[in-house]
Amino acid sequence: MKVVFTELTEHADFIRTTFPDDELVVFDRPLDEQQLVEASRDAEIISVFIYTQVTKAVIDSLPNLKLIVTRSVGFDHVAARYAIEKGVIVCHVPDYGAHVVAEHVFALLLACARKIPSADAFVKNEKKFDFSRFLGLELMDKTLGVVGTGKIGAAVIDIAEGFGMKIVAYDVYQNKSLATKYGFPYLSLDEVLEKSDFVTLHTPLTPETHHLIDARAISKMKKGSILVNASRGGVLDSVALKEALESGHLWGAGIDVLEDEAHPEANPLLDAPNLIITPHSAFYTKEVLSRITELTIETIRSFKEGKPTNRVPSEYL
Repeated sequence: MKVVFTELTEHADFIRTTFPDDELVVFDRPLDEQQLVEASRDAEIISVFIYTQVTKAVIDSLPNLKLIVTRSVGFDHVAARYAIEKGVIVCHVPDYGAHVVAEHVFALLLACARKIPSADAFVKNEKKFDFSRFLGLELMDKTLGVVGTGKIGAAVIDIAEGFGMKIVAYDVYQNKSLATKYGFPYLSLDEVLEKSDFVTLHTPLTPETHHLIDARAISKMKKGSILVNASRGGVLDSVALKEALESGHLWGAGIDVLEDEAHPEANPLLDAPNLIITPHSAFYTKEVLSRITELTIETIRSFKEGKPTNRVPSEYL
């Protein structure tokens, strides 16, 4: 069986030894559409990461393709619905450790609230200790609005409780047991934006959630609030966020994702004030890479056994 991996930077040798009887083709970088088709001719399985697009054209060009595995929670880079309609199974990594992204969310939130990057740069560059320009915000007793209460959103809520924060949440699919456990209400999106001191986004990117947070939504947020996005770049309107930061409507923002991560140089947010950006690294820990490898191997094995696991959830297609 021919299996093609893209963007496999870790554990390639381990995967090769796990599937010694298969023809494995491994790339440590993303492939464009043409490269993916050429590399995957006769392949029955392709396993990609977030920067390799599996488009309708790619799927149509690979008649032997039976399984697509993306080594990520999100799968907006895969034409999943189309693939399934064509009889191709689409799987993902449903949970490589929600806590690791939640931890990064609070790293971004604290860095914004306490102006840590600019304070660090000031001390190192100016060789001075002067706190007067780095007035911060506390987290305790503040309201955190969580947009999306899946596994990562739930992990964020758990951490927020430790900080003594109040929680309000929005989700199309409400988790009543989670709300009961932590004692928070589900509200409309507008109500969450209006009531929150800080807002964090944890929703998948779908046609319905594209630019869910646009200029109108940001205008609903409290003046002086902070926005964090560690979900997908397309959930947030970059131009609207930049305008809100430049006008001072928002205290700041912390983001781990951009709308077009293949061409970050064109994004208007790169020169926005009071913004902290990390390069889609919220997931990126030594431990996570091992878990992703293990789950990918499990998925491929289950497919070979005729009982594929970790299929993408139909409600998000």
